[in-house]
Amino acid sequence: MTEQPAPPRRQRIEEFIFLKIPYAVSGTLFLAAALLNVVNIVARYFFGRPIFWAEEALVFIMIWAVFVVVISITYRGGHLSMDLVYNSFGPKMKIAINTAITVTFLGCIAFTSLQSWRVLLLHSHNHSVTAGTDI
Repeated sequence: MTEQPAPPRRQRIEEFIFLKIPYAVSGTLFLAAALLNVVNIVARYFFGRPIFWAEEALVFIMIWAVFVVVISITYRGGHLSMDLVYNSFGPKMKIAINTAITVTFLGCIAFTSLQSWRVLLLHSHNHSVTAGTDI
């Protein structure tokens, strides 16, 4: 058997940051959601006193877990892509297309960030009554 050489230090650091940490965080969030759900079920059906904020907290936990996992999916290149035509292009055309994709992506990030900031300013005083926290 031939031993595989160890990946470079930079790659190990990237994999730790972009794969292991998001998986650990999202796994912890899903575990917390499952435990909260079980506790809510026991409280509701055995004690007749459900946790009134549990449903909303579960929604927030699921949303955050999905957003955290997107980091690792993007790092691995696991998003859906239409590459039937792309694979037939030469290296220079692929660089041009990748550049256009990156510029478009950065433009979308800038636009979305600006719009999100405006919405955040509009709703900065909103408060979730059931979760007891600011939205």
